[in-house]
Amino acid sequence: MKSNIPKYEQKNYEISKERALQEILKKNIDIIIKNTGATLESNNVISFNFYKYQVKFDINNHDLIIPDAIRTKSTEGLILHYIAYAKGNIPSNNWIQFYQIKDATLYLPVFQKRTINIINKAVKSPEQFFQKALNLGAEEIDFVASARAFKFYAFPLFPLLIVYYEGDDEIPSEMRFMFDSNCIDNLPAEDIVISSQFLSLQFFKA
Repeated sequence: MKSNIPKYEQKNYEISKERALQEILKKNIDIIIKNTGATLESNNVISFNFYKYQVKFDINNHDLIIPDAIRTKSTEGLILHYIAYAKGNIPSNNWIQFYQIKDATLYLPVFQKRTINIINKAVKSPEQFFQKALNLGAEEIDFVASARAFKFYAFPLFPLLIVYYEGDDEIPSEMRFMFDSNCIDNLPAEDIVISSQFLSLQFFKA
């Protein structure tokens, strides 16, 4: 018997996409630019980076333009959600862990599996992780003495860190995702999981 799951997934995607588009159409283009950090191109086309990839949205034609290499329903939905729902919160450089994010509790069991566990499969050593992070466009920033922190921008107003804490004889090394506390309203918890998973999977390609 043929499974109906793909049909439900398609229906859910279409509903979510339509809701996001309707929300986008309610907003003045100046508000969209302010809330997303996008730049305006000609004919009501906005552009911004999703990690290292440039994406565009044609407001007149409701057309999301993204590279074929990253085109999936999940990625399309994530980017549309950012355009539709980002509140324009400016980064504060005050970093928190995923469990501290509003409504994150529901997603805690899958977050580690879809982020750190994936990266640990994609890299074989700390040095390889450091190099791959830089290859993916990260900026290494000062954080704490016992750690190396790599800053990415999932979206213009949504930075995140992957922090590698050096271990010792008593404490093992540890990797953590961290998020700017002033930007968490620019993406809901579910979309933060999706954006973090996207980055984690990129480590296989770097």
